[in-house]
Amino acid sequence: MKKDITVKPFFKKALYGLYLFFIVFILLETALRIYNPFHFRLKGDSIVLPVNQKIIIANHINPKLDSIITNTRNTLGFRGPELPANAANALTIITIGGSTTECHFLSDNKTWPFLLEKSLDSSFNNVWINNAGLDGHSTFGHIVLLNDYIKKIKPAVALFLIGINDVEMEQPSFHDKLNTRGAYADFKHYIFENSEVLNLILNIVRGGRAQKFNNTTNKMMALGNNDLLTLSEETIQKRMVYQKRFLTGFRKRLAQIADTCSHYQITPVFITQPDQFGAGTDSITGANLELYRLHDDINGKLEWRLLELYNDVTRETGQGKNVLVIDLARLLPKDSRYFYDNSHFTNEGANKVASLVNEKLQPMLLQKFPALIKK
Repeated sequence: MKKDITVKPFFKKALYGLYLFFIVFILLETALRIYNPFHFRLKGDSIVLPVNQKIIIANHINPKLDSIITNTRNTLGFRGPELPANAANALTIITIGGSTTECHFLSDNKTWPFLLEKSLDSSFNNVWINNAGLDGHSTFGHIVLLNDYIKKIKPAVALFLIGINDVEMEQPSFHDKLNTRGAYADFKHYIFENSEVLNLILNIVRGGRAQKFNNTTNKMMALGNNDLLTLSEETIQKRMVYQKRFLTGFRKRLAQIADTCSHYQITPVFITQPDQFGAGTDSITGANLELYRLHDDINGKLEWRLLELYNDVTRETGQGKNVLVIDLARLLPKDSRYFYDNSHFTNEGANKVASLVNEKLQPMLLQKFPALIKK
């Protein structure tokens, strides 16, 4: 009898606790479906764009960036002006990529897509550019974005700045995984797709991981130390050979992007991924950009040679698919004036990128859209 008396209260408390958990969960789920104050970019594995948002960022960390940064999203969920009513008679361009396209820590009027639009304004009538860059996105995510959103908007041109987020990516990340909205890989993905509460918890975890990563990359922003790492050619070659398994998939995804754009009468343009490191000495800090230690087993030389393997695939695929390739990787100087870490642009860097892209893009646009040329 003693055993029964001891066990019953325990089970009563356990059942009551479980009951309270489900009641709170259901109430929270209902409340979040009525009004969700958290604007996340991912719902399970499908992209949910942050529409009609304005974020003011107070920067007290990075001296290369503005102290106050304004980041605004329009009704499409992109950075830039609203889609014009006469879009069919406008030069409509969407830029697609990861964080080096999004330029999250640059104000709206200082991102390279915004500055590119201003440059094109001098040559064309009715230029409209929107920035659809999403932090962390690889070509897996670009394909999802292309199928979920871009092909419906049907811009005249889509610019893809690609490469760095595809390095050693054999399979899509969690937010890249599904190419079609509503397709579920397994029961876990179905649950996270359809529960507001679980989706909230998941994105909070993702945010924590991203913040941890951002704190790491900020260590590189000033090139303030002289921590060098020398790697043997044998070590470098071993890592280069290892890329073969990833490059095949990257090539297929680029071909898929080109074919999808062509099918929907969108002119694709590929842009290779530049990097601050690789060779030479930084003109501002005097840092050795080849031997600079980026991670425990990667220096500037290795990072650049790995990235160039992916850039080579971009160049080759562009040539094979008759897609214009703007070789920004080779055009943008390796200089800390233009970067605040290994790949992200300063205000001056974004201005330089816009100028270089404009120079290479305009001849194609002049030939393809003569009716929009300013007289």
